[in-house]
Amino acid sequence: MKLKKITVVLLAIAVAAAFTACGGSGSSSGSSDKVTLHFANTLSTSNAWNRAAKDLKKDLDEKSDGKIELVIDAGGVHGTDKEQAETCASGDLAMCIGSTVGLDAYVTEMGWINMPYVLHTMDDVEKYVFDEDGWMGKEMTKEAAKYDIKVLGYTSNDFRWLSNSKHPIKSKDDIKGMKIRVPESPMYLTFFKNLGATPTSIPFTDLASALQQKTVDGQDNGPQISVPNDLQSFQKYWTKTNHAYAPAVVYISQKVWDSLSEDQQKILSECVDDYLDEVKEKVASDYKGFEKTMKEDGCQVIENTDTLDKQMRAAAEKTWQTKSVTKNFNQDAVNRILEDAGLK
Repeated sequence: MKLKKITVVLLAIAVAAAFTACGGSGSSSGSSDKVTLHFANTLSTSNAWNRAAKDLKKDLDEKSDGKIELVIDAGGVHGTDKEQAETCASGDLAMCIGSTVGLDAYVTEMGWINMPYVLHTMDDVEKYVFDEDGWMGKEMTKEAAKYDIKVLGYTSNDFRWLSNSKHPIKSKDDIKGMKIRVPESPMYLTFFKNLGATPTSIPFTDLASALQQKTVDGQDNGPQISVPNDLQSFQKYWTKTNHAYAPAVVYISQKVWDSLSEDQQKILSECVDDYLDEVKEKVASDYKGFEKTMKEDGCQVIENTDTLDKQMRAAAEKTWQTKSVTKNFNQDAVNRILEDAGLK
């Protein structure tokens, strides 16, 4: 009988140890032992996020004297953005970088940041998100914390442009009736319906074939996503509408963060700050290269017109006021956006 009890106790200890080891850090609370942090994202290794991550890995190794090892898990090996966030929140995955479009599938209150025309220029992004006093960045950080996700910082991603295979778009009239592929989101469906388009939700993995087969006429990803996926081969006309921006978020499991020593937390924070800056530089450089590639491939890259800009803003503001779109968002943030725009 005693032997059975001892066996049960040993089995319980083994299970608990196995569970802890899956947490991504491999260390106990406050430990200064070596830790291994898996850093996940859904993009290819050629993307700016992952190219810069190589330097982050090196910096962490050097500044921690080899006690912090970063493993870069690119290409969605941990699943979709939502699945990554869920796994990170549980502590079974240490760190991620992803856009707010992906993170808001899990932290639903955060969806307001992705509304069209909330962030329309890089000045907007710098002021409201990147700046340490920016209210939008602060608000998103608080929202994520409710899900046991600690935001380490924000960095560059892609402005959304509008492309199509038919003709240049210079006003709302040029969009009317056009079949536009949009993300699987009521927000984007509503926005493009307000512009007179015929939007349809198609998974990104099926987008290239849908464009090639003319299932849809256009789409609204920016160059950062479009060119690496060769979408410019099927889309001749690209208008730089910048109608939406989803910041990139670097975040860590709160459970994993709490398991690190103070020194490890300090080193990680400092190295991530450098990483955020490097990503910004690489994304800016990539933009110039991608636009050049588009033109070399025979595309027309068109500046937005004042007319189209005003019409798209009006469609966006109408979307902000659509309750079925914003019902799951942080209402304080939505109301502040409406108030700042003079709509409330």
